[in-house]
Amino acid sequence: MGKESKDSSTDKVVSRIKLRRRELKLTQTELAKVANLTPAAISQFESGARKPSFKTLSSLSDALKVTTDYLLGKADKSYDDLLADPKISAMFKGMMEFTEKDKETLYEFYEFLKMKADQ
Repeated sequence: MGKESKDSSTDKVVSRIKLRRRELKLTQTELAKVANLTPAAISQFESGARKPSFKTLSSLSDALKVTTDYLLGKADKSYDDLLADPKISAMFKGMMEFTEKDKETLYEFYEFLKMKADQ
């Protein structure tokens, strides 16, 4: 059962990298350049022959404009999807004016809401 779960998560990463790359109309070579990887590495990730490290997954998520959670299948929305929501977009714009203390308070509130949702 553990192996099935592992295979399933690998399949999600594989399909989401490929799907998002195609949504952005990037070739494997173009994605490799943006993510500072080789085209061969992108090909291996997309075929499932190789699994990206966390550092590589982070680079890929930045290049593909999604979260690592999205690539791992733990979230269903990309950054673009989130920013298309007017309320979320307005919040992000407003947060640019926040002090470090404001950001810390907001993060604590976020953690509280996340904990509450997990209960």
